[in-house]
Amino acid sequence: MKVSHRLSIFRIVVAILSFTLITLAFFDYVSKLSFHHFRTILFLQFVPSLLQFIQSPSIITAGFILVILLTLLFGRVYCSWICPLGILQDGLCKLKPHKRKRRNRYQYYQTNKWLKYSILILTFVSILLGSTILLRFIDPYSLYGKMTYQLGSPVVVGVNNLAFDILQQMGNYSLKPLPYPSFNLSAFVFSIGFLGILIFLVFWRGRVYCTEWCPVGTLLGLVSKFSIFKLRVSESDCTACGLCARNCKAGCIDTKLKTIDFERCVACFNCLRTCSAHAIIFTHHQSKIGESNLYHPDIQRRRILGMMITATAGLGLKSAMAQANIGTKAMLPNPKPYPVTPPGSLSLEHFNKTCTACHLCINACPTQVLQPAMLQFGLIGLFQPYLDFHKNFCNYDCVRCGEVCPTGAIKRLNSDDKKLVQIGQAHFFRENCVVYTEETACGACSEHCPTKAVHMVSYKAGLTIPEVNQNICVGCGACEYACPALPNKAIYVAANPIHFQALAPEKSTKIQEEIPEEFPF
Repeated sequence: MKVSHRLSIFRIVVAILSFTLITLAFFDYVSKLSFHHFRTILFLQFVPSLLQFIQSPSIITAGFILVILLTLLFGRVYCSWICPLGILQDGLCKLKPHKRKRRNRYQYYQTNKWLKYSILILTFVSILLGSTILLRFIDPYSLYGKMTYQLGSPVVVGVNNLAFDILQQMGNYSLKPLPYPSFNLSAFVFSIGFLGILIFLVFWRGRVYCTEWCPVGTLLGLVSKFSIFKLRVSESDCTACGLCARNCKAGCIDTKLKTIDFERCVACFNCLRTCSAHAIIFTHHQSKIGESNLYHPDIQRRRILGMMITATAGLGLKSAMAQANIGTKAMLPNPKPYPVTPPGSLSLEHFNKTCTACHLCINACPTQVLQPAMLQFGLIGLFQPYLDFHKNFCNYDCVRCGEVCPTGAIKRLNSDDKKLVQIGQAHFFRENCVVYTEETACGACSEHCPTKAVHMVSYKAGLTIPEVNQNICVGCGACEYACPALPNKAIYVAANPIHFQALAPEKSTKIQEEIPEEFPF
């Protein structure tokens, strides 16, 4: 198989994977997919990532920076590999009616630079002013989301309910009926209207939306002018047959001048596959075409793969070095057969059935202890939120997650009730504790425990060691987060699959004795 074919096929595989994951997320009615799915995919969605970064700058919200770096390397790969609306347009291009003798008729055209740059400037101005109104109508991810929910959800729910009725008549209850999504006339009209416009533009000139309307495409187009690797036409090899231009959905190949407007190129690589003379190559922008085969696509591909392998190996080495530097004294593992679910989620079963991973609870959590799960829930709860006490702990009197949950997966609790909900129980492994392994004073777990379920008792002369009263423990994870033992914690929280009610903590004499004598109160 030729290198150009492999590159095009690789692009198609990545695009299908991205499109499928994003689309399935909108149809996750039974919570089989969850927040981490959103976190993984939305990490590379330009506008959502940018907006999150503006509100909370961090590495986990900086996906748009990675997109810019990829564009600096390879051009607008985002538009055909990652963007769901761009991938949808590629699919619509396949449905374009054509005559047998002239397949995939597209042609080079000049874009309206005044229009696309004006839209880009207005978009940035609106973002700086704190408004997202304009983005609701031009952001590719938002547009795709509206169409998917308004036009796709009723179909999916209808098919599911029809299948449920048929299976129920056969005595099979593996499916459950789903409520139909609420109907909003204005949103429905906008979605079907935009889809009609999109189909017209695709059938007319291909990726017109991407080259003239989309602010993300315009911005990445400006960045791609400085890309290290670019598509170039060899004037000596080109026969001006026009096959590449007729297959270019972005209309960026000028057959007469034998040039490519790389600012508009969406990196679909169809031209590489269709050029019978192999006159188009993907090469370093500073190379001179025709001097040697140094930047032939096959060799270039190997160099790119070599760079990726080297980078991956470097990350692996860094991780291995980090693991090598971890202490080896706390060797007893922390068994956690179940993930810890938020207070108010009632039980693991209830949470798995009702959570749709809308991310509101994770975004609202003040301590960011809620994290997206991979396989903590098993495949049925892939990407659902869970409490990761290595990241932080659950505030004792915080009820924010229940206030924002739209599905009832997390029931709303008042502060007093929440303080008695036991989502898990703390367990202490003396063999992992620094008091035992290093014979040094420590009491971080007890100091951070809000109910004093973890308290210090006499161990050796001058030393105290933790002890746990599980009856008043609420499983907030403050002790686990504060514990300095590595690689495993000396104290950890094991989840309750069904949440219980803890006993109310009492101001016992035992707790009072823990306060140092010189303390003024």
